Amino acid sequence: MIPISSAQGHSSYGYGAKTDFYIVMIIPLVFNSFSFLGTLYIFYRTFSRWKYGHSNVSLSFRFPFYIAITDFLYSSSILMEFSYAASKRTEFINKNETISWPFLFCEIFGIFFTVFILLNILLVAAISIVAWLRVVQERHLALGKYDYKIWLPIIFISLIIPLSSVNAYGSRNYSCGTKVGYNNVAMLVIVLIFTTLTTTMFCYAHVMKVIRNVKDDNSSIADSFNKLTDIERRTFKKVLTYILVFILQYIPIIIYDICIFLKVRHIVFDAIIPAVISFGGIGNVIQYLYNEGLSDDNTSNYRLESNEGSQQSH
Repeated sequence: MIPISSAQGHSSYGYGAKTDFYIVMIIPLVFNSFSFLGTLYIFYRTFSRWKYGHSNVSLSFRFPFYIAITDFLYSSSILMEFSYAASKRTEFINKNETISWPFLFCEIFGIFFTVFILLNILLVAAISIVAWLRVVQERHLALGKYDYKIWLPIIFISLIIPLSSVNAYGSRNYSCGTKVGYNNVAMLVIVLIFTTLTTTMFCYAHVMKVIRNVKDDNSSIADSFNKLTDIERRTFKKVLTYILVFILQYIPIIIYDICIFLKVRHIVFDAIIPAVISFGGIGNVIQYLYNEGLSDDNTSNYRLESNEGSQQSH
């Protein structure tokens, strides 16, 4: 769950303890279950392509796989957290007790949630910038083995922010996140999300404009050059579809965070937000199926994408 919190009063912003319990448990558990299963499917499809293509997997396949890694980590944590809370139904309904994990575990969960969310947003921002540099600025970047030049910086940033504010995390009645009174951490995450979202939308718009303006060149240019250009154009068109899912995913979260600081609270909002984040995982697999189909047959499209992956590896 996005690490923001303030004091929670069940009677003031919900429908009563019993109804609140079912709302706040069922919605995140259902949507994150779908997200979790979707990430496993993308893992399977990516492994199949890697096995067939002899490790030459293009960016249009690697990118959804990388997003799936962050979605898997987040959904797994949400399922563990809310499954534990759901097992404490009696304590929540009858005694109005805090039903989140014990303090140390809850603190760890709060840190992990922040790390996984930061990994997700920074990863998409990094890929957006790579696409912008390649398509708009016409600069080819060597990302290194396993794209380590992308992963190392975002992992470092994702770890340094929560680890520098360990004491800010703890229990929030039925979930774990930033404790009451630590709004500086929440504000930092909001600013980072907003900045990333703005950067991503800028890159998305510019790359889409360039791709739409690209016309087939049937002049005397070598066929191999035309083929590579076409492959790259198709690859980045696919990458843009996953970036669009990310944009649609995080706009509601920004709105929710603004409502938090305006002290506009409701139980439905708190239940929907961890589900909205899981929409990224669900939307990712839906878009993957739309782009790649249900099987990894040796179609001409797949061969073109494999060739693009081979070109990127050199």
